[in-house]
Amino acid sequence: MVWMSLIMVALTGMLSAEGIVADKSERDMICGLQPYKNPQWVTEIELRNGKKLHFISVKCMMLFYYKNDKWDDLGLLGTKDPIAALRIQDFNSLKVIDAKKAYYVYGSHIMSSKGDDLIPFEYEKDAENFMKENGGRKILTWKDFKLNLFDLLNL
Repeated sequence: MVWMSLIMVALTGMLSAEGIVADKSERDMICGLQPYKNPQWVTEIELRNGKKLHFISVKCMMLFYYKNDKWDDLGLLGTKDPIAALRIQDFNSLKVIDAKKAYYVYGSHIMSSKGDDLIPFEYEKDAENFMKENGGRKILTWKDFKLNLFDLLNL
């Protein structure tokens, strides 16, 4: 009987091991779209107060990150370091990864629901393979990110 319970707990954990999940009532704070409708693209910012914000793509999440005028809507303007985590999903596996450790393909012909976007991968080799199949101008990392990149993608 104990074994059966352990197996059920393990299976439940495996079944719920999915990517970032956004609630149907949530709206992206940048574009107003509903992230849950495009689960492969959903990104997440977790605030130190425990609140999770979901975005429709890397581009929208980073526009929120850099353009913190939206932070006032959350009562965070002037708060020192309110972000606990930035999470994205590997484009192929949907594995949740730290946005600061990912590799991003810039300039491919694959578009998010918001148009030009960055395609995230956990491993650089996966990003390289994606570029061979889907085009792309460059592989970027967190250190390459600047607000003007996201403004350019948002044109």
